[in-house]
Amino acid sequence: MLRRIPRFLRFSVLVVVALAVSISVFQSWASGTPGTGGWVQTQWGPLGPADRDLLVKVRLAGLWEGPTGQQAMQQASSAEVKEIGRIISTEHAALDLEVRNTADQLGVLLPTSPSTQQLAWMSEISASTGPDYDRIFVQRLREAHGIVLPLIAEVRASTRNELVRTFAATADRFVTGHIQHLEGSGMVNYAELPETPGPGLLSGERTPTDLIVPILVFMAAVLAALCLVTALRKKSTGRPQRLASPVSGGPATTAVAMLPAPRAPRSESTGSHRIPTDVRTTPPGETTAPRHVYAKAGVAPGETTGPRHSIRR
Repeated sequence: MLRRIPRFLRFSVLVVVALAVSISVFQSWASGTPGTGGWVQTQWGPLGPADRDLLVKVRLAGLWEGPTGQQAMQQASSAEVKEIGRIISTEHAALDLEVRNTADQLGVLLPTSPSTQQLAWMSEISASTGPDYDRIFVQRLREAHGIVLPLIAEVRASTRNELVRTFAATADRFVTGHIQHLEGSGMVNYAELPETPGPGLLSGERTPTDLIVPILVFMAAVLAALCLVTALRKKSTGRPQRLASPVSGGPATTAVAMLPAPRAPRSESTGSHRIPTDVRTTPPGETTAPRHVYAKAGVAPGETTGPRHSIRR
């Protein structure tokens, strides 16, 4: 059946499936969330994907907010922002120690470098000076804390793991305090903060790029369906049609079925069809051989001649 499918359709299906698998693997690798998986049982209770994701996200926050707080202590133009940077740097060092200890006990792998978005924030802050530095520092850190806080609260409310629940409570205390310090500076522009995600396909942290893999899978399914329909159509049109035999009702070959029926010779005198003298309609049980066959065999017409192989020609 595969040979009946056009080559370009087969090639298209293979390309789409390969792209879907490749992009899915790349997104999993680039997301900075190693060690995710299904549920496992630990001595502190079941450990789920959301629990692992919380540990990873808090670790990622500490990888860029701690160094950025240390930088603010030196580069910020106002004493207030320098103090905020010192608090964030010190407390993130303590929180990072907590998340690494918790992950070690639960066997969760943690990232070792910030994400692409976080690196872009660090570059933007470092490139600023003076009051612009203070404003961008406060704005970006407030935005980042607002992203991780709902995740902490959700895991804190629904986790089944006692160790993760304790860590989530600690993380919630640190992150909530950082938000209060950042907002207390009066430099937060709330209109520039990300909107609260609504329910739907792009809810949470999902972006249009997350739709690439589902779209490729859908395209592969459509192409596979086209291949199947094409193969079945070729199979149905390529099958030879058989005609019923007029005598036995069974199948007859196409060539024999399309032969024209013999016509009786025309009489020269009357112009009508006549039956030859050596072709007669005989009752059932009698032979139908021509008259000259009887003469050669020495049998009178109407008598039984026996099997065909008994007549010598």
